Amino acid sequence: MSVVSKLEKLLDLSRLTPTKFITRNLPVAPVGSKSTFGGTLVAQSLLASMNTVPRNFIPSSLHCYFISGGHPEQMITYDVESLREGRNFIHKEVRAYQDQKLIFQSMILFASGRNDSDDNNGTTLTHLKTIDLPDKNQYTYAADLFQEAVADNESKTRMFKELPIVQGRGGITHINKVYNSFKTQPMEYYFPKNFFHAEEETRNNSVNYYVKIRKESVETLTANNSYHDENDLISPHNDERYNYAAFAYLSDSYLLLALPYFSNMPLYSHKFSVSLDHSIHFHQLPKVNDLIYLNIENSRSADHRHLMQGEYFDSNTGKILASVSQEGLVIYEFIKQLQAKL
Repeated sequence: MSVVSKLEKLLDLSRLTPTKFITRNLPVAPVGSKSTFGGTLVAQSLLASMNTVPRNFIPSSLHCYFISGGHPEQMITYDVESLREGRNFIHKEVRAYQDQKLIFQSMILFASGRNDSDDNNGTTLTHLKTIDLPDKNQYTYAADLFQEAVADNESKTRMFKELPIVQGRGGITHINKVYNSFKTQPMEYYFPKNFFHAEEETRNNSVNYYVKIRKESVETLTANNSYHDENDLISPHNDERYNYAAFAYLSDSYLLLALPYFSNMPLYSHKFSVSLDHSIHFHQLPKVNDLIYLNIENSRSADHRHLMQGEYFDSNTGKILASVSQEGLVIYEFIKQLQAKL
């Protein structure tokens, strides 16, 4: 039986001073990487900053830069600096260090909770983008799809084994690790049938899928029934705002990795891939234990830099939850030869 990674443990922090925090556990590198998963840095920086603002303030947006690859065998320290604390908005800057080396920086804007009387009096404009959601039954659980489309498909297995990143990580062993990660990571994905290799005739201008945080990994509050003392650190058990941190974690996974879909190449066909920056605009509280629908576009690719932009929607209402953008440095070798071979 596969053991699901506990997100609360992955993100857990200890307070060193009122504005300084350190990880309780070593960070984890994703399959195929030697550096800390970027979603951990984004989520922990947001979690650290939330522990320095009043409980009625919620994150509105964050803008992050990955400065240096994090080392999975070193604890991370987060320093939160207050740039401005107003009545309605709070600006924070968070810097992440390993052994006194700056590896990550984020700017986070908090807004005070909504004033319902303003809406009732018609003094504010209210709008949320809403879409018609595709049938969830058109999507397949990621582990099952990977097993069917890659692991159990002789020609596709041979094709994936020839990819640079797979060859460099142990061939079939790497394929098995990818399969296991779909069953054990905090996120539960449901991908379209052509996700792992979109042939020319099946590709669209965007790719979409459903995702959620497994309750076995962490179960979050979704109602404003926080009960923790002001001195307690925010956790999924005492503050619904933990949903924002959990969402920040999942927002960095299978966004940049979806890039090959747009170029008639299989996933994981890169030689080298690293995130440069990551931005989130929150529009509603994301209830991460419910399925969330994501639509991704590849807005620009040039000079090995690629910009991916995504919109996340509530799977029950079709209303937008968050907008995310990420730029990455992704290097492919022998693209024409690879495409011809595939």
